[in-house]
Amino acid sequence: MHIPDGYLSVEMCILTYALAIVFLVWSWKKAKAAYSQSIAPLLAISSAFVFAAQMINFPITYGTSGHLVGGTFLSILLGPYAAILSMTIVLMMQAVFFADGGIFTFGANVLNMAVIGALSFFLIQLLIKNSKRKGWLFSSVFVASWLSVVLGALACGLEIGFSPVFSNAGGIAVTVPAMLFWHVLIGLGEAAITTTLITQLHRLQTPILNSLTFLRGSGQNERIP
Repeated sequence: MHIPDGYLSVEMCILTYALAIVFLVWSWKKAKAAYSQSIAPLLAISSAFVFAAQMINFPITYGTSGHLVGGTFLSILLGPYAAILSMTIVLMMQAVFFADGGIFTFGANVLNMAVIGALSFFLIQLLIKNSKRKGWLFSSVFVASWLSVVLGALACGLEIGFSPVFSNAGGIAVTVPAMLFWHVLIGLGEAAITTTLITQLHRLQTPILNSLTFLRGSGQNERIP
């Protein structure tokens, strides 16, 4: 889902950058209010983990492979606001040092992976709101992880399809099905990895995993040390 430079129109780049900046400012303010101490070390560690995890690819079919995106995982570990910031750091390192995603299309990549992935946190909260069963909790993580990849792929397909580069090739009628076909499958890998990681972390329940408190029935309005 990393869109390289040259795939989006100038107008689409400006629009997605503007939306990404709005979400980043909002997330920064919310994260600062949620954490009583500096979140810089936490963001650095979590970003480094996801950056390394994304290097590991898993096979899908016909020579296609996928890798962990990590938005949903980070949202459960850190909370949705810090997760948006952490994923943005990951995407920035990939774009600057590995040319994995463009600079002009950076706003779109932030929206597709950081914002959509992290906001899946609220879907999990909604799904487990009236249920105390562990099995339902982990099922909710699976569904939210899969859906975050599918929605990110849908957004990516729309952004590319509405840009002039692909308008003569069929536009969204081509780009959206192409993105969804593979990412429906890739999302299953994302969901399996994320659910496995969260299951193990939830089982440990170590004090440092403060953002997992909502999984143990606590709210998200309290400040996290």
